[in-house]
Amino acid sequence: MKPAALLVPTVLLAALAASGCQGPAATTTAATSKATAAPTESAWTRSEPGVGAIRVVVVDPRDGATLYAATSDGVVKSSDGGGRWRPTGTLATRDTRALAIDPRAPDVLYAGSANGIVSKSTDGGATWRALEVAITKRVPVRALVVDPTSSETVYAAIPLSGVLKTSDGGSTWKPAVAGLAELDVRALAVDPSAPAVLYAGTSGKGIFKSSDGGATWKASNVGLGNMVIRALAVDPKTPQTLYTGTTGLGVFRSRDGAATWSAAASGLASKVIASLAIDPSAPATIYVGAADGALAKTTDGGDHWIDIRPDTRRHIWTIAVDPRAPGTVYAGTAGDGIFKSTTGGEP
Repeated sequence: MKPAALLVPTVLLAALAASGCQGPAATTTAATSKATAAPTESAWTRSEPGVGAIRVVVVDPRDGATLYAATSDGVVKSSDGGGRWRPTGTLATRDTRALAIDPRAPDVLYAGSANGIVSKSTDGGATWRALEVAITKRVPVRALVVDPTSSETVYAAIPLSGVLKTSDGGSTWKPAVAGLAELDVRALAVDPSAPAVLYAGTSGKGIFKSSDGGATWKASNVGLGNMVIRALAVDPKTPQTLYTGTTGLGVFRSRDGAATWSAAASGLASKVIASLAIDPSAPATIYVGAADGALAKTTDGGDHWIDIRPDTRRHIWTIAVDPRAPGTVYAGTAGDGIFKSTTGGEP
């Protein structure tokens, strides 16, 4: 099947990504969910939640069948592995840019809006409560991450505010920015074996590391430089190994806890990386998505990549891997729905 028509030139999409813009996104009102369409390629099926851009997809770790997606028209939920979607409860602001699930209590979710509001649900998205987060301007929440060992500890990346931290489940928030200042943080990751160790990917200043739960930060850019970072992940089995996606030079890898970095982009069709996910059961398997619909996979920790693009030319904002079913992968796009593969993207 021929790819869908390219609505925005690839060069323009790359320029938008490099400049920090969000790229094209529809703003349609949430509609009744639609059943999964026929396969667009042998490895992929597509579902259309009835909304615009898919910003983030998260998988409930308990069963793999329950999914949530942050979209330009709110948060939607699927209970059948992405076959059908329905809107969750009402949010204060529909345009949702960040979403995190509590791995210890998966009915608890945090959603970040386009105007700096962080909301919390304790009932699987049925209802949401806006949290009191002190910010200087109404800017998008870029990223949210929950401490894997403490449900009460959550970090939020918000431009002009750097990183904010709560230690009481969102009731109160404090800046966690010493050494980070008010940088535009676009990606957050936590070391699952030592959750006081955090990494922040910034727009134009590379990566910063904290070893004290966000109290202080130091730049960790040797071999990387002051790149625009949109994606960041820690190997869950070997936490000293990290991967990051840049907006011009592809993927970089560190094997020493971000002390040094080296390029790991051989075979990548696109070097404008917007999303990255590690298979938790086989961490040498990594997926990356790019600005023009490119989707690539490595099974050797980034030494070599193969193209597994689904039938889309839309920006791939997010990738999620089912932790209970290796090979089940979701890719959310800027206006072309969500693609799913149960074969790791390969025919």
